Amino acid sequence: MPKAKKSQEENAMAAGRMRSGVQIKGRLWIENNGETYLSWGRIVLLERIDEYGSVSAAAKSMQMSFSHAWHLVENMNALAPEPLVEKQAGGRQGGGAWLTEAGKQAIRDFWRLVDRFQHWVDQEHL
Repeated sequence: MPKAKKSQEENAMAAGRMRSGVQIKGRLWIENNGETYLSWGRIVLLERIDEYGSVSAAAKSMQMSFSHAWHLVENMNALAPEPLVEKQAGGRQGGGAWLTEAGKQAIRDFWRLVDRFQHWVDQEHL
């Protein structure tokens, strides 16, 4: 069963105040050579990997398939100057995943950019 589509309010990363029925909303993502590198969902995935220590558990917490989460991690690692996530396949010792310092920095940088974007939205008047 497909996931329910989120309301527009839940999809807006930055939203200004409603003025005369008009509101500015926007989302941010970062591309590398035309491919999505970082976005709200990818950053949340990174945060969940850091929290749970596992791509599988992070995916489950987001109601995302493991294969989709794995693909996103591989894609981010390929587009990043250095890997954001290191992982160890399961087995007798168990698998796991953890953020590199570059991954932690990417999260901090992304949320800082979101804060700046929200500030810009707050300053705009239609």
